Amino acid sequence: MITMFVTISVLVGHSLYWLLIDRSAEINTLDGILEFDLERQILAVIPVPVDIANNSLAQFQVMRAEGGGLGILSLSKFSAQLWKMETDSDGVASWILQRTINLVKLLSTDSDIERGPPPMILGFAEYNNVVFLRTHIGVFTIQLESMQFKKVSKTLMGRYFPFESVHAAGKRIGGGHDGAELLHNT
Repeated sequence: MITMFVTISVLVGHSLYWLLIDRSAEINTLDGILEFDLERQILAVIPVPVDIANNSLAQFQVMRAEGGGLGILSLSKFSAQLWKMETDSDGVASWILQRTINLVKLLSTDSDIERGPPPMILGFAEYNNVVFLRTHIGVFTIQLESMQFKKVSKTLMGRYFPFESVHAAGKRIGGGHDGAELLHNT
């Protein structure tokens, strides 16, 4: 019997995506990406890049890729890889490695970052493409398109659930037209 673990979803275009992780063996393996197309009401499984599927020590996060489309963040020790799914002129989809990030160089605010355990993905803010990483010196955010990082906490908490608000553009609280109107469930 195979035990599948489904991760937090991300919305890309008109589809929701989740990573499928097989936890039936002693080591976790990334088996694919579950896609639910909201318009066509179709469920599908997308294969992941072969280069990362067999890396049992890596952590993964499904995300929006730079420039749009489906992406994966793969974190292994002090290296992160950003992958993007692209479709060629014949309609064949394949994974392309967009960028490799040396986290030791990027998070160079502390020269001892390599002396502790590798960073760990704590959370992901999908609309701003920001990942939360825990290191032994604190929690950092990294904006994946600009590579801007910020140390946000010295406290090492277990999990972060970023909240990103939604508003209707062009209106302000009170009914005017210069700000944002809060949306309410009625």
